[in-house]
Amino acid sequence: MRNDKKLVLIVDDEKDIREILAETLEGLDFEYMTACDGEEAMDCIKQHNDIIDVVICDLKMPKVSGDQVIAYGAKNYPLIPIIILTGFAQLDMALDHMRLGAFDYMTKPFRVKELLLLLNRALEMRQLQEDKIAYQNTLEIRVEEATQALHNQVVQTVSSFILAIEAKDRYTQGHSKRVAEYSTLMAKKLGLSEDEQANLLYAAQLHDIGKIGISEQLLNKPGKLNKVEYETIKTHPSKGVKILEPLDFLGHLLPAVEFHHEWFDGSGYPKGLAKDKIPFLARIIAVCDTFDAMTSERSYRKPLPLKIAIEEIKEGSATQFDPLVVTAFLEIFEETLEQQMLEKGAT
Repeated sequence: MRNDKKLVLIVDDEKDIREILAETLEGLDFEYMTACDGEEAMDCIKQHNDIIDVVICDLKMPKVSGDQVIAYGAKNYPLIPIIILTGFAQLDMALDHMRLGAFDYMTKPFRVKELLLLLNRALEMRQLQEDKIAYQNTLEIRVEEATQALHNQVVQTVSSFILAIEAKDRYTQGHSKRVAEYSTLMAKKLGLSEDEQANLLYAAQLHDIGKIGISEQLLNKPGKLNKVEYETIKTHPSKGVKILEPLDFLGHLLPAVEFHHEWFDGSGYPKGLAKDKIPFLARIIAVCDTFDAMTSERSYRKPLPLKIAIEEIKEGSATQFDPLVVTAFLEIFEETLEQQMLEKGAT
């Protein structure tokens, strides 16, 4: 087990210098290791970097020079400060090497007070760097924990909202889940990032949250809605935004929730947005939402056959839907959805 003494690696091709430095360090209560050239020094650093606190390195050495040791240490073990040992004639060179990663320099012949001062400064700098790394690691852990907590909060909140929606509208039970499943397939097909995929998943699950603010009688009315009733139903995206607005951690989902009934040609609601003005996630949800609505039972009709629903999606391209999104949906339908739905009894 290592004691509290700091360990210095002495690198110099002159035996007398190594011995003088070793004796001086021992008198200053430091431990030391020695290397007679740069090659031996790099090997020593590689093997013992976990216990070496500081390196004192000569510049002019045979085989592998001090500048190579400095470059090696700066690249592979930047926490270990390297003090250059140099003659007066090499001061300019020493300063250049400090720019390459050396901590400081000390001239030959050295003075004990100067050596101690440099060592203490080097150790202080190293401690500051280690503290900074430790703080960053702790901060990263805290951020990760906070992110996970937020994720859990989102999942719990979304799940509660879905239950509340489905409790009011028995005909849409499972609708939000299916729209989210279709949207997840679309996200991968369209090459969305992981963050965008997660946002789309939550937005798809919450797209009908505003229906909580609409009466059960209207949501479950058998038969066609009159004009006033239809206008009331059309308020559910805006109502959804009002429900979610107080929840800051869901704020980034609001555009997708609010605009999933906008049409690509600008004739949708609530604001009549068109083309690229409609958030991309909302354009994806629009296709998935419409397809599931057509292929699910409603209070006013039976599910449409898959063939008819797909034709409706195709016909809506460039009017109701973004053509890019329609193309992606048709691909996932042929690749995955059609077979899955047929196995579940769809026609």
